[in-house]
Amino acid sequence: MSAIPTQRFADPDTVRAYPLPVSGPAPWRHRDGAWRLALPLPDLSPGTILVPSLASAGDAPQRYRWTLRAAGGSWPLLEIPAAGKVAGVPSGGPVSTHIDCFHIHRPLPSPVLHLTFMAAASPSRYLVTVSTRALTLAVPPLPRRSVILPVPPPPRSQLRAPEEIAQRICSPTCVSMVLSMWHRPHDWLALTESCRDPVTDTYGVWPLAIAAAARHDCVGAVEVFPDWTDALDVLDQGVPVVTSIRFGDGELPDAPLPQTNGHLVVVYGAGPDVVHVCDPAGADGEVVRRYPAAAFSGAWLRHRGAAYILPR
Repeated sequence: MSAIPTQRFADPDTVRAYPLPVSGPAPWRHRDGAWRLALPLPDLSPGTILVPSLASAGDAPQRYRWTLRAAGGSWPLLEIPAAGKVAGVPSGGPVSTHIDCFHIHRPLPSPVLHLTFMAAASPSRYLVTVSTRALTLAVPPLPRRSVILPVPPPPRSQLRAPEEIAQRICSPTCVSMVLSMWHRPHDWLALTESCRDPVTDTYGVWPLAIAAAARHDCVGAVEVFPDWTDALDVLDQGVPVVTSIRFGDGELPDAPLPQTNGHLVVVYGAGPDVVHVCDPAGADGEVVRRYPAAAFSGAWLRHRGAAYILPR
């Protein structure tokens, strides 16, 4: 299954700042007191992951929801920020909903993705993206060329946080490193708390990380990538890539974590042999690291291939 081209919509200033192509403004509609966005999608194949993303600076909606609709039914994600209990999804259906994405299990013809939120006006500075790819790749591709930023982001170890959260905050710590790179003043632990999802008591919910960055004037997105092509283009423009990785025991040599079902690191360089990262799981002085490209590509691209893109 090949990935469907990513849809991106933004205001003119964000179009100029984002390091990947953006179509133009979003077709917002106001009805029944709510702002709505309806995005028709191509037919979706089984084995697809679908990831929507919204960032808004300054006038962000207080709460919003994504819903995927097709002839077979309607599948809402949790509201962002979440409220109430996580609703179970009946097994065996064409779509399953997860905290921040959809998984497609049966052919889904002519789906439409809906975004709804309450606000006095449509966002003035925003980025909406919708990306898809195969949930799992058997053979993750390697970078075909080398790109490295001249200076890594200012490294930060998540282990410096209070012990009760230190092992759980890789996502906001990576966001903090990128904000520091762009000289956006912020309090790391306050930003971390803003990323905590009160329903699941986790700090790794992708939309909350994107919202936290946007509150510091860094309007970005979470997208899924089938290979290194777009990631290298992002690095070419001086923007690091915050990748979501997972790997088994010993599969990522010299990593501070022996294994993980989900961890985020800041990639600031990549090539056919080596990937350069700031890994927040490293202790002070050990955050900046180099990983074998084949091992890292497997950890990132084999499953989901998600990344935050947070431009200046």
